[in-house]
Amino acid sequence: MTNRNGSKNQTYINLTLTRPGDVVISYADGLIKAIGLVAAPCRERSKPHEFGSAGDSWSDTGWEVLIDWEVLAKPIRPKDHLELIAPLLPSKNSPLQATGNGNQGCYLASISDELGNLLLSLANGVNPFFADDIEHHQAELEGDAIEADIKASALENTEKLQLVKSRRGQGLFRSNLEAIEPACRVTGVTNKALLIASHIKPWSKCDNNTERLDGNNGLLLSPHIDKLFDRGWITFTDAGDLLCAEPSIEQALLQWGINLPSNVGIFSPKQAKFLSYHRDIIFRANPAVCA
Repeated sequence: MTNRNGSKNQTYINLTLTRPGDVVISYADGLIKAIGLVAAPCRERSKPHEFGSAGDSWSDTGWEVLIDWEVLAKPIRPKDHLELIAPLLPSKNSPLQATGNGNQGCYLASISDELGNLLLSLANGVNPFFADDIEHHQAELEGDAIEADIKASALENTEKLQLVKSRRGQGLFRSNLEAIEPACRVTGVTNKALLIASHIKPWSKCDNNTERLDGNNGLLLSPHIDKLFDRGWITFTDAGDLLCAEPSIEQALLQWGINLPSNVGIFSPKQAKFLSYHRDIIFRANPAVCA
């Protein structure tokens, strides 16, 4: 919690500022070996027994931040990318020196979104789809926090239950959606038992609980189509044209027997409002009709 002399240390204080879903980048031995997400709020804890004699000079009480780590298949050596990283390092409490060596006086540094996105991009370059998995896991953690707030709120228990169910595509949300959408727009499957009730504007990003239960904020999708839509690899225009983020997605659709270009039918104005969010925020490419 403090330095040996009892003085404050901003890089220790930073532990208390973490929130579930925050991205944490692990640097050790000159390498970025893992990237993780904060899984729970910071709490005061005694030093773990696993530390043994390590850190004997530290006080017994410190801050604990639980992190879900993903180990990189291929570590990143910051010195190999110093010309990109150095200009983005913080002027104070930086995790790295200008030379690329680690800053031994820094425990947990706060870095800019620009530097964080650069490091995630570098990780994704040698670990395909790593950033995609991180983003998806982050959304799950953000959803967990919102769900916990809902459960702790003063709402009626029946409303709490419907909101929690809606996150999983069940309950009142699904009923509202099925009254609007009779089948998967892409595959044509009508068997409801085989379809996923997917939010267009993600549950965790909804502005209010009304949006979370609104059937217009959803689509019934076959599981493989739902994954592409949920991860932002496909989207739709208001007129129903299917858009793909990149050629590999087009190829996957063709292998699944989905002919391109494809139009799935016009969407209502209420649905179009949510689709606009999906195209602008979730979709991974500039709109371009599959061809």
